[in-house]
Amino acid sequence: MTPPAAPDAPDRFFQIGFSKCGTTAIWAFLNRCGIPCVHYDRGRLARRMRDNLAAGRRPLEGYDHRYRAFTNMNHNEPDDYFDAFKEYAALDRAYGGRFILNTRPREHWLRSRMSHDARRLRARRLANHRLRFGTDDPAEVADRWRAEWEEHHRRVVAEIPAERLLVFDIESDPPERLCDFVGVPRSCARHWRRENPSMNAAGRLVGAVVPPAVKRRIPERLKLPLKRLLRRR
Repeated sequence: MTPPAAPDAPDRFFQIGFSKCGTTAIWAFLNRCGIPCVHYDRGRLARRMRDNLAAGRRPLEGYDHRYRAFTNMNHNEPDDYFDAFKEYAALDRAYGGRFILNTRPREHWLRSRMSHDARRLRARRLANHRLRFGTDDPAEVADRWRAEWEEHHRRVVAEIPAERLLVFDIESDPPERLCDFVGVPRSCARHWRRENPSMNAAGRLVGAVVPPAVKRRIPERLKLPLKRLLRRR
């Protein structure tokens, strides 16, 4: 059984929506507001959570002493994937805390999701879809993504108390809602900005020709400036 949270522990914040729904923007916003937040960590965040759960430890042991907020908790490789953000019940038992279901119109998300997959090397993308869904047919994959999206949203809204859940539409909700939810002044809304708009022509070219192994070797401190350079504004 996961150990209970300390009674006087400060609130932690968990982003539990799908990727391609502003996970990077939420991470950057929270850090700018002075809330230490970890984002993805090259998949190590999700893998550590999976290992901790298997060993009966707190889900985020190894991270929870340094950070109060956690975003993009997933690991998605053709032979190894784990959507740690779906383990919100375990996070709730261990820490209590507050949950951000980041969302957007489903079909907008799906276009972004499928476009992201299309930029991967074809063999890697097809292997990923076969592992996850048992098919690599684009129409079937899209339907499976839709079903997964609907089920996750339904469960989150049904299972997390409304007073500890923010359903935040990244395309239409004002950032003041985020400020109120995480307990910072509304003036901090100025820290909200879109971090990952669609790729420009140069970005699409880089995405198509640069191998994933090379991308993974780029230092974290350089990734965000490079992404901004290669995306539309």
